[in-house]
Amino acid sequence: MKIGKLELKQEKLIIALVAIFAAIVLVIYLVFYAPLMKDLNLKYQECKRIENDVIQTRNVIKIAGKIYSERVLVTEKETHYAIKELTTHGSSKGINFISINPKDVKAEKGTSYKVMTVEMEIESTYQQLAEFMGSLDDLKKGLIRVKSFDIVADEENPSKLQTDLTIDMYLSVR
Repeated sequence: MKIGKLELKQEKLIIALVAIFAAIVLVIYLVFYAPLMKDLNLKYQECKRIENDVIQTRNVIKIAGKIYSERVLVTEKETHYAIKELTTHGSSKGINFISINPKDVKAEKGTSYKVMTVEMEIESTYQQLAEFMGSLDDLKKGLIRVKSFDIVADEENPSKLQTDLTIDMYLSVR
């Protein structure tokens, strides 16, 4: 009979060891593996979001490359072409140019471009001004950056504006 009790104790011992092993595996899973999987899932979601952002950015760059490959920076001697394009474009948007005053061309050392500041006084409505300033990026003969503007409404007709506009026109060094 001792043999039966001994076998029974061994069976209980094996069951107890298996239960202890299962409990240890469960604790290890809950303490280490589950939090790591949660962090991994969060990082995966972040990577997918960043990947989508990169895809969108690449598409924007591809489209911008097509648009800007058509753009030509004019030289200092050809600035009248760029100013003519600017005024023609502005006139098509309903802008009335009162005065245009190009300033001296400046070149910073180590850059592949020059900058010419142009001060303008223009008349327009709010909508015309917004359309004009919003479409300066459409010009093909140079790159334009709005440096500053000061808007004053006409006293007699508040829908008309007098705007002092200062832009930087980027020119080629060649």
